[in-house]
Amino acid sequence: MKIGMMTAWNTDSGVAVHAEPVAKAWIEMGHQVTIFSHIKEDFHGEGFTDKDEDYVRRCFGTRKTNYFDPTPILTRQFDIFVVQDLSMLPVDNLAKIFPLIRRTAKTVHIAHENALPEEAWFYQFEWDKVVHFCRRQTFLDTVYPDGELIHFPCFPIRKKDKVEARKKLNLPLDKKIVYQFCQRGYRPFLRELPGELKEQDVLVILIPPDYEFLEEENPPRWMIVRREEPLSRERFDDYLFASDAVVLHKFQSRYRAVVSSTVFQALGAGCPILVPGQSDFFFPFKEEVIRYADFEDLKETLTDLFKDGERYKMQRERAESFARENSPEVIAKKFIEVFNSLEHA
Repeated sequence: MKIGMMTAWNTDSGVAVHAEPVAKAWIEMGHQVTIFSHIKEDFHGEGFTDKDEDYVRRCFGTRKTNYFDPTPILTRQFDIFVVQDLSMLPVDNLAKIFPLIRRTAKTVHIAHENALPEEAWFYQFEWDKVVHFCRRQTFLDTVYPDGELIHFPCFPIRKKDKVEARKKLNLPLDKKIVYQFCQRGYRPFLRELPGELKEQDVLVILIPPDYEFLEEENPPRWMIVRREEPLSRERFDDYLFASDAVVLHKFQSRYRAVVSSTVFQALGAGCPILVPGQSDFFFPFKEEVIRYADFEDLKETLTDLFKDGERYKMQRERAESFARENSPEVIAKKFIEVFNSLEHA
């Protein structure tokens, strides 16, 4: 099957986290895949995570600029043409060539919206199928009643020696490491760890170069603060392999995303993931993540987690089970089943 897909790619955006494992699984299944993505001067996300593969063509910008060179798409023929997250694409110019695409290909939109858009441009395309990845997106059924639910994919299960990862990242070899991704305007709420952890733990805080770090004092000696560009997929994994727990203290997406793509990317790496219990952003996950009620509860949870090896093992097993159930291969096959049904309709 020849599949073309317009999507964010090799960036730190949630759309790319969805697209990459599925498309790569299609390729492993023997399908011919061509990715069309944003130009490097006008893209979706904070930065790039990897070099492009030979099947990637960058030929358009975002809806803000509406830049679009259609020739890489129109000079190829596809059985299926997939569009990921319409709102981040040059919609006006895509609409002009959409009838030409539909002459030869069945068209599928993978919607990333968390509410029905009010703008009329969203509804101008006649899709053969609209796919959503979360039950919270069933509002789409009011407009697309034959829509399909195919869950957000996890990244594959992968493993690496903890000591090797720590050496690569120049991190302490003899400490428990708590790893935290930072948001804009981050405040170091974990500055005061329980006394029994302070001497044996290290808190690694990762901050993009242009983010504020709202510290009132110099970081304590057990806190490692690093500023890094968006992580490559390999470096993202290395920090997880090196850590004993990762804290995702997030309550909502700056871009109004539906789910936490970071969790779907991280689950298969085997590092316990801690999230705020009152956050609605991690609702798809149950025992695959560990929830804390407040900062005091987070400190107690970390203490218990590091003392109780059995709890660590159980949480890791549940996370791996979820990652296998929603693996790239499983999700990719579900898409192919939908594509086949369209071709035979």
